[in-house]
Parts: sequence; structure tokens; C-alpha cells
Amino acid sequence: MDEPDYPEIQPDGQEEIPKDYFSAELTEEVDENAHRTIKIESMTAMVLRMDVSDKIKLALIGNKEARSLLIKESNKVVVKNVLENPRLTDDEVIAYAGNKNLSGEVARIISAKKQFLKSYKIRCALVRNPKTPVPAVIKLMPTLTEHELKDLARSTAVTGIVKTTARRLLTQRGRH
Repeated sequence: MDEPDYPEIQPDGQEEIPKDYFSAELTEEVDENAHRTIKIESMTAMVLRMDVSDKIKLALIGNKEARSLLIKESNKVVVKNVLENPRLTDDEVIAYAGNKNLSGEVARIISAKKQFLKSYKIRCALVRNPKTPVPAVIKLMPTLTEHELKDLARSTAVTGIVKTTARRLLTQRGRH
């Protein structure tokens, strides 16, 4: 039985992952309109069979489908690496930030990264996600528009402190 070609350790301590370490289905981006040769079920099976170290590596170089599977992992290092993937798009981050089914760790990491907070849509998704840490939500709320704050003040889907803070900010701005 052939042993896989494990990555070599570079002088800076980082592992260089060979291009052919993972199958192309897991690393190459697929055109949305192209016919897919691999089914999501088989990709899920491949990811489930991987050990944690392979999941960590795949999180850094995986395609959109692989990232969407790995973001659901309970391992914080895997989740952190998915969010550091250079091919990660703002649309994916918006979806992750607003997904209430993902762990609170996802919202915490997104809310701590300045590069993600530049996007208004990401900030809105984080504020509306009940798993986002309250201090992060309160820090983001002053950057929201008056219309968004009014929606938050009336929403039943957010926590009481978010509603109260939204009302307070509206009062401070002189409009309610």
C-alpha cells in the first residue's frame, strides 16, 4: 500500500502543501453553470473520512463546496483556516455570518477580523446572528444605518440587549 506524499516542513515552519495532495474535486473552483462530475454526497464522504490534519490543510486550499462542508466542523482550527482561505468570497462570509446553525466560533472569528468588517452586509449579518458575542454586536451597532437600527429595535429574532441598544442609538441620533 502506497503511503501518501506528505508535505515537507519549510524553513519558516509552515508546511507546503503539494498541488496534487488533494483531488481536484476538492481544490478546484467549479463554474456554477458547469456540469459537476462529483456529487456533494461523495465529497461529504471524502471529507468525513479525512483526519483532522488533512481537514486543516484542505480548509486553506479547498474549493467553495469543500469550504461549505468544513465550516461546519467542530474543530476550531479547521473553522479558522476556512476563514483564512484566500479564495473565500464576501458572499460566503455573509452566508456564514448569518447562519444561525453554525457554531458561535464562526461568528466570533468573523467579528474579530477587520477585513471582514469592512463589508456592511457582513456587519448586518453578524448583528442579526444570536451566536455573535454581545460585545462584538454592541461594537458593530453604531455603524449601522437608521433603517437597520429600526428593524433591529422591532425584531423578535434578536436578543433583548440588541433591541435595547438599537433603541438607545436611535434616541441618541434624535430619531425614533
